[in-house]
Amino acid sequence: MKKIYLFVLLFICCDDPNQSDQQENFIPIEEYFIYNESNMIAFYFFENITIGGVEIDSLDWVAAFNGQVCVGAKQWNCGSQTCDIAVYGENTLNDLTIGYMQSGQLPSFKVYDHSDSTYYDAQPSEEILWNNGDFNQIEALIAN
Repeated sequence: MKKIYLFVLLFICCDDPNQSDQQENFIPIEEYFIYNESNMIAFYFFENITIGGVEIDSLDWVAAFNGQVCVGAKQWNCGSQTCDIAVYGENTLNDLTIGYMQSGQLPSFKVYDHSDSTYYDAQPSEEILWNNGDFNQIEALIAN
């Protein structure tokens, strides 16, 4: 009987009161990293992507945004090779791409860490403006 009482006491004392708030506010990746494809497209190739200095793994995701609009996303199952993310642009003939990239705009990036279900803002080692048809090589994408 003492063991059960101790377990209940530890559970009550050590419960994180913010944990339920974090779970309630969490947006599933299927909803947050959703986008439509467009015939306007540029590719951003990254040699390595890290979170706090540790390389991401094959269950993690990388997404590009134009403001609050997701304009491309990819699960990072590229192994240790350079990998790309397609970043889509606005096509005036397609209402599904309103708010997507336009020439001369700078995409922002986010990384989803599967191991702790956390989204991180990520900074590229160099900023390259979006232009339709471009293939952009960037050394690193760093999330902290």
